[in-house]
Amino acid sequence: MKTKKMVTVALMTSSLILGSMTASRADESQSPTPTPVVTSNPVYTAQLAAYKIALTQYKVALVVNDINYRATMTKYWADWQAAVDKYQANWQAALASYNTLKDAFDAKILPINVAHRTAVAAADAAFMTAVAGNTSSASLEAALAAHQTAVQAANTAHKAAIAALGAGPVRPTKPAELTKPPVPTKPVAPVKPVAPVKPGSQKDNKKK
Repeated sequence: MKTKKMVTVALMTSSLILGSMTASRADESQSPTPTPVVTSNPVYTAQLAAYKIALTQYKVALVVNDINYRATMTKYWADWQAAVDKYQANWQAALASYNTLKDAFDAKILPINVAHRTAVAAADAAFMTAVAGNTSSASLEAALAAHQTAVQAANTAHKAAIAALGAGPVRPTKPAELTKPPVPTKPVAPVKPVAPVKPGSQKDNKKK
């Protein structure tokens, strides 16, 4: 009987202990974890706000620099191409003008040359006729003299007619090649702002 009573008491005691432990754990699990209180640092907050503004301005400056540089390069190449086109156009115009004047001058020379060739051909024909079958020295000398006189007269008339035309057109000299201007320099990149140091980070780093 005593043994049964002792076992009963032991069981009741164990139940009470287990019950109290379970209740204690339940209370601990249900109790909310205290939220750490973060104290604000007005200096750091102001620095962080200023940093965010500066960072935005930095990003804007990068885009503005890129847009301006691309616009500058577009204008640079357009101006250079325009200069080259103008150079070529002026040179081609000068050549075209010269060719027009030369063609007109050649057109005036052509009949003068034809007349000269005709006069020389006539002198040659007369000479050949005079010496054909003629064995007399005096006749041959006369034919030679006549031919020489006729050819000289044709040459003199040709030179005089050419001189009367005046000086012919002079082929233009191609101007010196264009020198490409230096390529525009890229704008100076803005300086990226430095983020403020969070309070306490330096102490943490020293401890580490």
